[in-house]
Amino acid sequence: MELRQLRYFLAFARTLNFTRAAAEVNIAQPPFSRQLRQLETEIGTPLIDRQARPPALTPAGELFRQRAEEILARVELLARDTLSLGKTGQPPVRIGVETTVLYSRFPELLRELRAANPRLHIDLLELAPDGLIASLREGRIDIAFGRMRVVEPDVAQMLVREESLFVALPIGHALAGAAPAPLQLQDLLEQTFIQYPAGEPPHLPSSLQALFATRGFRPKDVIEASELQVALGLVAAEYGICIVPAVVQRMRSDVCYRQLGEPGSTSPFLISWRKDDRPELVTSIIGLLGKILEKAPQLLST
Repeated sequence: MELRQLRYFLAFARTLNFTRAAAEVNIAQPPFSRQLRQLETEIGTPLIDRQARPPALTPAGELFRQRAEEILARVELLARDTLSLGKTGQPPVRIGVETTVLYSRFPELLRELRAANPRLHIDLLELAPDGLIASLREGRIDIAFGRMRVVEPDVAQMLVREESLFVALPIGHALAGAAPAPLQLQDLLEQTFIQYPAGEPPHLPSSLQALFATRGFRPKDVIEASELQVALGLVAAEYGICIVPAVVQRMRSDVCYRQLGEPGSTSPFLISWRKDDRPELVTSIIGLLGKILEKAPQLLST
């Protein structure tokens, strides 16, 4: 099996057309089709249903597409890391972060990290919650800063802190001008909840759903937002309310934030990394981050 065959197959998977896929990889269609046949022969099962109109991937072909994408992504990272190693003496470190992390004092933490190791090249990627651990697992990032707890044999996690949850309210909302005591879920019975990200609630929304379930609480109405900033924009526009981590309070001045006082209403702040990949470098970074957090835990949150 050759890398070019993986690229040929992925070109077909994107287009589901032999002629267009061959043109995409700059090869004539007959030898392109022969390469795909040879690939299927080597694997021992059809990857493409040629009887379908238009041609389609078989279930085996769909699995092969997913794994081939992962392999080629790792090959690309290998080339980039090797080039960086040749130029700087060490490969880059790729750090993935959830959006809410960027609104904390996380940038200050990065400055401390770079100051402690000036030769360290850091690639920072902002990722959706559902993609953060997947990117870590697949090797696209080395360290993840996020909020989703996982139990996986190859992933280690360190809890930085538990952050209080706040209710984001429109400025003119009745609860915005009430007494400053923390709100309870019973105060929110008649409210419309804005959930983010839409359709994919693997971290904060799922923990809220668990909290709601234990209290027997069901939101009256739910509006889905594509991301946190959209959700807060909808709050400002008086479409509903949203529950957010404490660090989000600095994001908008046209939204009122009231603490949620329910027991267990917190959001974890976690550092995650692969146990078996680049252990010396990752261990060094995690150790340095631990020292920074021990000296100045306020770096990550207010």
